Amino acid sequence: MRLTLLLFLTLSTSSAFASTVKLDYSVFFGYMKTLYKLEYEHVTTAFYLLDKNSRELCLINNAQMVVDQKREAVEFHKQGRLLPFFSDQHRKDGAVIEVDLAAGQSSPQCDLQVTLMAKESELNNLSFGRLALISEQLEGVLHKNAGMIGKYFLPDFSGVRLQLAEPLTAAQSSQLDKQISTAENGDLLITNNYMNSVDAQQLIAWNIKRITPWLSK
Repeated sequence: MRLTLLLFLTLSTSSAFASTVKLDYSVFFGYMKTLYKLEYEHVTTAFYLLDKNSRELCLINNAQMVVDQKREAVEFHKQGRLLPFFSDQHRKDGAVIEVDLAAGQSSPQCDLQVTLMAKESELNNLSFGRLALISEQLEGVLHKNAGMIGKYFLPDFSGVRLQLAEPLTAAQSSQLDKQISTAENGDLLITNNYMNSVDAQQLIAWNIKRITPWLSK
């Protein structure tokens, strides 16, 4: 189970071939403010646009922060990821992020998916000690976002989910510790107990693409 927040968004059609979606900047700011306050170095909140029907990433042509008539560029990855800057003043001014989708999008509607994950810079030369710290910070952000009451209704934080760049071979899977589970999609599920039971200096041998919370019921 991934940590995601799906927000239904209605797109305004600018032509028969491309669409523009307008997003309230305060939504982004709220998540970024949590990390800013906690001063966590190893995790981040990522913002993606997904096609509502196909669940494929929406392709982005351009993104801008808009306040009245003033426009500022917003960083993005063409494959659906937005990287807005942090500004309390823009939040107070009621800023909106306008995203121009690539022509030929299959759907006039997209979902904003908010994903808590380890920073990409943490994925190389990763030790089990660092992985345990990432897990601790992921859980901290999760509970902070949920608030004082909401945290009691969250699923159990069991550990971390490792999305691999390439699936393990049958031989590699057979060599996994019995305490490491494999999800149906091939992700590795590692408990906090296991991370804390092995040598903290031991490096992780797998090629990891993404680290997210592992939540269980």
